[in-house]
Amino acid sequence: MSWTLWLPGTALWALSAYIPLSGRLLNEDDAAGQASLKLSGCLALALVLGFGINLGLGFSLGPSWGSSLGLVAALYGLFWGVIARQD
Repeated sequence: MSWTLWLPGTALWALSAYIPLSGRLLNEDDAAGQASLKLSGCLALALVLGFGINLGLGFSLGPSWGSSLGLVAALYGLFWGVIARQD
C-alpha cells in the first residue's frame, strides 16, 4: 500500500483540527505580529493530529472510512465556524 493513499484523509482531518484551533487566534488583535507564529504552530499541530487520527481510523476501519469521516469532520467544523462568526 502506498503512503499517498493517506494524504487526502490526513489533509481533511488536519483541516477539521485547524479550524477550531485557529478560530480564536484570528479574532484576537495582535499588534506585535505574534498571531502568524501562533497560526503556524496551530498548522503544525493540526497536521500531526490529522495524521494521527487518520492513521488510527485507517487501521481500525480502513483508509476509505478514515478519509470519509475526515470529510464529514471538516464540513462540520466549517459549518460551526461560519455559525460562530455570525453571532
